[in-house]
Amino acid sequence: MGEDGATLPIQIVPVSAHDQELIGKIIVLGNQYRRTLGFLPSAAFRQAALSGTLIAALVDKNVIGYTLYALPRQVVRLTHLCVSEEMRGHGLARLMVEEISRRHADRLGIVLRCRKDYDVNKVWPHLGFELMREVPGRSKQRLPLCVWRRDHGHPDLFSTAESLGLLRVALDLNVFLDLELDNDRGSGSAESRALTDDWLADQVELVVTTELLREVKRLTREPERSRQILAAQRYRVLPSHAGAVEATAQRIINHVARTQHIDLSADPGDQSDVRHVAEAALAGVTVLATRDEALLGWSAEATDVCGVRVMRPADVVLHVDELLRAQAYRPIEFQDTEYRLTPVRSGSDAGLAAFVNDSKGERRADYMARVRGLIAEGRRWERTLLCDPKNEPIAFYVAGVRDRELVAPILRTKSGRLEDTVVRQLIAILRNQARHDRVSVVRISDLGLSKSSEQALGEDGFIRHKGNWIGFVISACADSAVIDDLTAQTAQTVDLVMPGLRPHLSPVIAAELERTLWPAKITDSDLPSYLIPIRSGWSAELFGVPQTLTPRPNRLGMSREHVYYRSPRPRVEQAPARLLWYVTGSHAGGLAAIIGCSRLEDVVCDKPMTLHHAFRHLGVWQREQIDRAAHHGQALALRFADTELFPRMISLRRLRQLAAQDRQRLSLRSPQKISAQLFAAIYQEGHPDE
Repeated sequence: MGEDGATLPIQIVPVSAHDQELIGKIIVLGNQYRRTLGFLPSAAFRQAALSGTLIAALVDKNVIGYTLYALPRQVVRLTHLCVSEEMRGHGLARLMVEEISRRHADRLGIVLRCRKDYDVNKVWPHLGFELMREVPGRSKQRLPLCVWRRDHGHPDLFSTAESLGLLRVALDLNVFLDLELDNDRGSGSAESRALTDDWLADQVELVVTTELLREVKRLTREPERSRQILAAQRYRVLPSHAGAVEATAQRIINHVARTQHIDLSADPGDQSDVRHVAEAALAGVTVLATRDEALLGWSAEATDVCGVRVMRPADVVLHVDELLRAQAYRPIEFQDTEYRLTPVRSGSDAGLAAFVNDSKGERRADYMARVRGLIAEGRRWERTLLCDPKNEPIAFYVAGVRDRELVAPILRTKSGRLEDTVVRQLIAILRNQARHDRVSVVRISDLGLSKSSEQALGEDGFIRHKGNWIGFVISACADSAVIDDLTAQTAQTVDLVMPGLRPHLSPVIAAELERTLWPAKITDSDLPSYLIPIRSGWSAELFGVPQTLTPRPNRLGMSREHVYYRSPRPRVEQAPARLLWYVTGSHAGGLAAIIGCSRLEDVVCDKPMTLHHAFRHLGVWQREQIDRAAHHGQALALRFADTELFPRMISLRRLRQLAAQDRQRLSLRSPQKISAQLFAAIYQEGHPDE
């Protein structure tokens, strides 16, 4: 039998959600090699089959191997690649990897993580993978992991990240003990230990609350208690303020009593659980992992109060990409128009000391001297605070144009439940400011950036270069040759060399490039464009257009990412894509005009309850409103990002003229795919000064 497997009747087949018998056989095979593959809940295999990301290798209908992967962004993330021991050496791994590359050739490549001490690391180079770097492992031994990548040959300007950063997960005591005790605590301990599997490295950070430390100290047996106190110190401990924790805990107790008629104030164990949730919420952690059935029973109500999702470890593993996104984008918080951007005046710098980055060893005196020096330079720099509805500063940045660049020597956010969202809002503000000032480079030169800020900058297409973070702002709607030329010229000014672009980029790659080079639009790519009708009421809620009696500031009221629901019929949109928003005309303030465009990230059709649960952190819509949009119990969710409102709206009359010039008929009653040429004409009409 040869390496290519030609002498075996091997079949490499995609597994569908209907292949329950086949899925069962795959789960059995995976469990045989759990020691090296790690634990995946059975639901993960079924979810992968539903998503079309599970492939099986068969001989005479017997499962001899499988691969399970995910599509978190512009790459393929390989989670499991398994070949039964007796069938190794017949080229099965190569066949399955090549099948993934064939199915997803439109993505940048395949990435995986593998423990450095595993012999299989010798195999990856033979399958077309290159070693990219090593990262610390998440096992108790902290063994390093090798990060491998198989490239698909697409331009990758910024070696873009494969995820949204680190999902912070707080541990309940039962999960913590599962991870730290040497003895097996039953089937649940394997579920908890899945949180430390290799493929989750660089995606999940396990943290502990002050309440967990109290619980550990209440353990009665020595020397186990002392050993666990030391173990807890290896985790990041969330900051805690007793007064704020008690106030949040009381809000949770009151809400659960009102909605579920459960009194959480009587039992000390319930009180401890509530404090876990409250401390996580106040520290900006959106997930608490537990196996406590009582806590899981009432915890859904806590989500409505403070945004923390209490989940079993298996569910965290199953939904890690969704949870990462929910943590990073919580724009519903910015619906409140009381969030304000205010200038910092000379002599009003007393409150700025709160933004010292102690975690990087920054000295307060050095930081304040730098801030006062920037303030003393007067109009050269804009110094801005972002304040919450209680007028508490939650972010501070300094920016100004220097040498044809928008430079931000200070970019600070307070740690807390909104930090990830705030950072991404500030990055959008800086990009918009650069566009307004007609400069093509944003340079973040702050050496005291938080970890969240650095992750967000990497996610947004910034590249670390000579100690600074560099982002490009290419203000052009043109073909790949023009965008390539503008990008190359801009890169040259900062001593960078970018790979060239070419026509007919895949939708995935084009969408990624348009995100990292925002507001660039590459017109000769294969990225589709759709015209989306939206009623004026929902447009006002989502975009602040048309304005209501209490208008929202566009820069804060409008989200980096949002969701729009409609009936699933007709279903024409496919992600990724561009969306043009047409606000319909009516007798109730309708505009009958195109107001702006967005990038379509995902299209999901499901039950209203499921959609609301998945996207409520983004949502203007309530559950009953999604119900009204549904058809036969199903609704369609369009998840979109980076909406830009046009300086000039395009009226219906002008829209029809542009469509006629492109020889395209318009149907404004439902979503419609339009040509790249018509999109470009509309976009350029909306930006007359560019």
